[in-house]
Amino acid sequence: MPRKTQHQLKAFGHQCKKSVQAAGLSFGLLLTGSALTASALYSPQLLAETNQNKLPSIGSDQPDRITTNREYTLGRAWLRQYRASSPIIYDPILQSYLEGLVDKLAVEAELYERRLNLVAINAKTINAFAVPGGVMGVHSALLLKAEDEDMVASVLAHELAHLSQRHYARRKDNAEGQSLPLLTAMLTGLVLSANGHTQAGVAAIASSQAAAIQNQLQFSRLHEQEADAVGFQVLTDAGFDSSGMARMFELLQAEARTNGGNAPEFLLTHPLTQSRIAFAKERERDTDLQTFYSNLEFQLIRVRALLHQTQVKDRPVALTALLKSVPDSMKEPVKLYADILDALDQGKPDNARQLAEQLALQPDHLYFRLLTAKVLVAIGQSDQAFALLDAQLKETPDKMAVKAFIAQTYLNAGKTAEAVEAFKALSKERPEDPWVWQQLAKAATDAKDLLTVYKANAEFHQLTGDIPHGVKELKLAREYASNDPIEFARIDHRIKDLETLFKELDFNK
Repeated sequence: MPRKTQHQLKAFGHQCKKSVQAAGLSFGLLLTGSALTASALYSPQLLAETNQNKLPSIGSDQPDRITTNREYTLGRAWLRQYRASSPIIYDPILQSYLEGLVDKLAVEAELYERRLNLVAINAKTINAFAVPGGVMGVHSALLLKAEDEDMVASVLAHELAHLSQRHYARRKDNAEGQSLPLLTAMLTGLVLSANGHTQAGVAAIASSQAAAIQNQLQFSRLHEQEADAVGFQVLTDAGFDSSGMARMFELLQAEARTNGGNAPEFLLTHPLTQSRIAFAKERERDTDLQTFYSNLEFQLIRVRALLHQTQVKDRPVALTALLKSVPDSMKEPVKLYADILDALDQGKPDNARQLAEQLALQPDHLYFRLLTAKVLVAIGQSDQAFALLDAQLKETPDKMAVKAFIAQTYLNAGKTAEAVEAFKALSKERPEDPWVWQQLAKAATDAKDLLTVYKANAEFHQLTGDIPHGVKELKLAREYASNDPIEFARIDHRIKDLETLFKELDFNK
């Protein structure tokens, strides 16, 4: 393992331990089998006995507001460190899609904490996870391997069920004896996995799980049983094809066979049996066969995941493999979308322009319109690009992907003043999005707006695990704004906020 990664993980484990202590949480709050680790989707045996109308009652039905607030604090502290140590995908279109998918499911989930924060991870392992406080993560390989949206939705519905049932808090009293090193092992396992050290990550997860399961096996199974049943109900209530869960089970089994017994992480921590597939199949509802296939949007999102995950030289083979799982009616537009993005990524605007001429014959889809605008900017026709984007914004004024794409297009087209204003507006809507602050800093640098550069860099660093660096940037901003009493006071207040946060987390002790 690279020395830098080892150093990051050592610091990460120490900081996570201190985060838990600072939040006033017992270690047991974080244990639900492996709900915190490799998605917690698949537990053995008892699922076949589940009665969907008679779910097990474990703990109080009333939310503990103090506990949920502590969970939220812990979740955001954990997320900072995870971002610092893992290959996060900062892609506003992919991010917007995943957030929309989770939001659609969350409406049907009885969540006590609805301030959800989702991260996409560039990793070749099929994985997803949920962390107390509403943090959810999705590996890019999950999007690539799942052939339709309903399969991915089944995973996310299960994760939301763990959060809605508050399995972390409900396990607290039964896990007071667990030690903090167990938490560190579980969290480090996720970071190792995200960074490509799959076997080491699985080993860390498995060793931590062994202790938890040995002490509380039955309790863990009951939680998994409940999460499966509740997740299934969330999936169907949100209007997804209920067969997606069974197909996801079958995919994991196929992956295990293909890899010569090296099962996906889900299966290593939650063995899958025929009874679980039978449970899902028994609860399938009758639907038209066409609904088994995801819409075009999902297939295009799979392309974006593929391009993030795959090196340029490997893309032709990877795309061919992907297209085999795409419905025939969508193969042509999906391949065209991939080819144009790949040409732009390789700095070949003329090739992209020639390919983009074929978009006129494809379905009228938002992602194709945005792609057309990107090609127009690349070939120097920015005015036409912005005319197209302005029309799109009027049609979908609330769509984050469109606003983010417009802001990025301003930056790429050299319209720095417009880019700064667009990213400032977006930062007010998405103050916890590191990508927005990072791009605002870039735009402000081009615009020679040093004050905004300092302030944006500060927010980016504090959101990605380096609060002291963020404070340093703000102190530079405060000095720069010394002649503006109002701005000076604002920055000074923000410095105190971050210093207080850092002291509460107590990372250095």
